Amino acid sequence: MKAMLSFRGRPDSVHLAELPKPSVEDVPNRRGVLVKVLRVGVDGTDKEINAAEYGAAPPGYDFLVIGHESFGRVEAVGPSVTEMRPGDYVVATCGGPGSSIYDRIGTYDMTTDDTYFERGINLRHGYLTEYYVDGPRVYRQGPRGTEGCRRAAGADDGGEKGLAQAYEIQRRLHVWRPRRAAGDGRGTVGLLATLVLRLRGLEVTTFGLTHKPYLNAELIESIGAR
Repeated sequence: MKAMLSFRGRPDSVHLAELPKPSVEDVPNRRGVLVKVLRVGVDGTDKEINAAEYGAAPPGYDFLVIGHESFGRVEAVGPSVTEMRPGDYVVATCGGPGSSIYDRIGTYDMTTDDTYFERGINLRHGYLTEYYVDGPRVYRQGPRGTEGCRRAAGADDGGEKGLAQAYEIQRRLHVWRPRRAAGDGRGTVGLLATLVLRLRGLEVTTFGLTHKPYLNAELIESIGAR
């Protein structure tokens, strides 16, 4: 199968290569999930990995398969997998399990381990390939027929987590009732963060460097933000 690889420590080394297709048998305890990749997000992180600024290869490899925002369809599952079935559309998480308390409860992005695992970024191969295999715990699902709504889930993840943490931090005050918010940036993440804030009922002003007319500015105004 085809995959996009980056060689560790070598700038401008991203290239298309052939790799063996994975199998559900690659995951222990008959818990493998084989996913056909349909969409992969590419962003500044991939650019920085290609510049050899960071991006460690998994143990035993001198290359890293890039791509950390994915959307795919389940092709096959191991005999012990009951959480999903072939044909399900899934979004896989980027973070991988470590040993901290946050990893053990499934909030991998909050890990306090010195060594962290992120698919397509650090010590784990990513999703910019035709197929990947993993265990069922790393997926987020939705009802069948909503796959088009989940294609932006990877980009939205960061904004949603940041907003959730802000609410959790301020909730201890008991009197915190936010009414207005300012967003920094009108790119994909900024646009989705603006949408999430509007869905929470806040008045939102989103800042950006590009002057109108500009598509994202029009989208922001269409959902009632400034």
